[in-house]
Amino acid sequence: MTQPPDVRALDLEDPATLSAVYAVECSATAHARPGWVPLDEAARAAAWQADNGWSHHLVGTFEGDDLIGFASSSTADDTPDTSWLDVCVLPTHQRRGIGTRLARAAEQAGPAGAERYVASAYLPTATEIDALVERFAGPLGYARATTETVVELDLATAELAPAEPGAADVTVSTHLDGVPADLRAQVGVIKGLVDAEAPHGELGWEPTPVSVEDYERELALWHQQGRTPVESIAVTADGVVAAWTCVVVGPTPQRPAHVEGTLVLTAHRGAGLGRAVKVASLLAVREHAGAVRVRTSSDDANVWMRAINADLGFSPVESEVLLQKVRRPVAR
Repeated sequence: MTQPPDVRALDLEDPATLSAVYAVECSATAHARPGWVPLDEAARAAAWQADNGWSHHLVGTFEGDDLIGFASSSTADDTPDTSWLDVCVLPTHQRRGIGTRLARAAEQAGPAGAERYVASAYLPTATEIDALVERFAGPLGYARATTETVVELDLATAELAPAEPGAADVTVSTHLDGVPADLRAQVGVIKGLVDAEAPHGELGWEPTPVSVEDYERELALWHQQGRTPVESIAVTADGVVAAWTCVVVGPTPQRPAHVEGTLVLTAHRGAGLGRAVKVASLLAVREHAGAVRVRTSSDDANVWMRAINADLGFSPVESEVLLQKVRRPVAR
């Protein structure tokens, strides 16, 4: 009888191991997402190894000496109750139960205190998402928490004009490689509100402010990867950062830039600040950063952000599902 493929822990400090992981990830992702463009190998390895407030545990499946699939469990220091799982299997080895074994092994490899596991998947259509949930995620105990639509803007053809905020005492400014130092604490608070204040289905996100140190470590990682953050902020006359957005641009125009997040503080909504900062960043990306396409996604229930994106010319390109498996009630 043929023995099932071996599953074992992977060493994130071993260059040969990370190279094999990168090859599997690229093959599996390109198979699932036609037209997807990866980060280069060094940039992807930097993300796995970065000291940025996340711990990563990887397990791999081997046939002989060949890595044919891997799964990761990633946990942020400020949300130790939640681990993010990712599973990649070479296309030629899929539908053999390898992904199921890897997912279970990754759950066991992560922190013992994790109270839930969250995973996301991108596929061209919602129909394919439904099939994935029924065939793979559901039997593992994962339930659909929410869905998002990924949209893309062609910067070369987009008709963008600066959007003036509807509040006279607000100034919009754009910054490459980080906002001014004296505003980073405020921006960190806003970054921590992005997921918590937007619609997020059953995920139940809570605010997780980003410290100045973590903000700067994130900038350092992007710089190491050859990526450029383009941030726009709206600041009131008394120095309050009322709105923020960030577009991260890769080192090559073939890979779409992506919107890291957008948020307007509750007290300043209704004055067009979200649109103003978003347009400011997109114009700066087109003029200074070299990207030709920009992608973003928002929860399908986030009608406000979806309306802004549609008005700016973003078009749907693929679907995303976020799944979760709750081991016990998540403490909040």
